[in-house]
Amino acid sequence: MKQVLNVTKIKVGNYMNIGKRIKKLRSELNLSSIKFAESLDIPVRTIGSYERNEAQPGAKFLKALVDCYYVNINWILTGKGNMFISEKTNKDLNYISLLKEKFNLTEREMEGLAEILETEASRDMVFKFIEIKHGSKEALDSLIYNLQGIKAIYG
Repeated sequence: MKQVLNVTKIKVGNYMNIGKRIKKLRSELNLSSIKFAESLDIPVRTIGSYERNEAQPGAKFLKALVDCYYVNINWILTGKGNMFISEKTNKDLNYISLLKEKFNLTEREMEGLAEILETEASRDMVFKFIEIKHGSKEALDSLIYNLQGIKAIYG
């Protein structure tokens, strides 16, 4: 008779410390359990059960941590690495929130902004627009040249 392995929960290394790391993260972000839960669209009792190691965080929670706070999932699960991706600080996170509020950016616009800032070539084009705004003809010529190349590729 063939034996079937039932794998409903995968134990992640150092599982018993995940709750402590979630609590440390919340403290680093200077958020109450209620505010933290609201920001992640998760019930406050669920946050408490994670922090007390009564439940294991699921994919929805982990994705929300990355999307909202740029948390390094490897750090949450194992304690290894930096708390935040790219060592984001609270100052960085606050600045991103201020941009969103100041310009009333939608989630789609925020995703687009993040995508533009992700690559050096995209950032270079943004800086060329800024230089053009300040009267640089060289930046305008360079941008036109780049756009013609993009048009030739994507037609």
